[in-house]
Amino acid sequence: MGSKKQYSKAKRIPLIQQKVALLAAYPDGKCDIGNRKKLIWSGKIRPTPISQEYTVVLTWELGWSPKVWVIGDELQRLDDPDFPHKYQIIKEEKMVRLCLYRHQEFSSYEFLSKTIIPWTVEWLYFYEIWLVTGEWCGGGEHPQVGEQKAEETA
Repeated sequence: MGSKKQYSKAKRIPLIQQKVALLAAYPDGKCDIGNRKKLIWSGKIRPTPISQEYTVVLTWELGWSPKVWVIGDELQRLDDPDFPHKYQIIKEEKMVRLCLYRHQEFSSYEFLSKTIIPWTVEWLYFYEIWLVTGEWCGGGEHPQVGEQKAEETA
């Protein structure tokens, strides 16, 4: 007789495991879980050894898409109408919410430390190139207005 195959159903990674992985990968960062449903991570990221260091804040509430903000004086050209791959800029507070991925590219079955944060590092790398050249070399596509509204609320 044939043997039965065991199929494991993928499970969402619990927020506490996400927190542990983020702090292991970025030990200088800070991470909190509020109401057992929302994770907030903040840390400094330097995309290359000669780059600026950027302050990044990641928020993720269960059932929603993670949101990533870069905050601080290191940000330049916030008033440029061609500022690339962003959802929102708050100039007064020197904050940019990044467009890192399409909604279906993120999965709660993967670690934020292996997806969202590396995507943020890559975005910052291409942002620095854009500052020098004026050209976004990072590829990707920015959602159309209707799609963007759906992703912003997700």
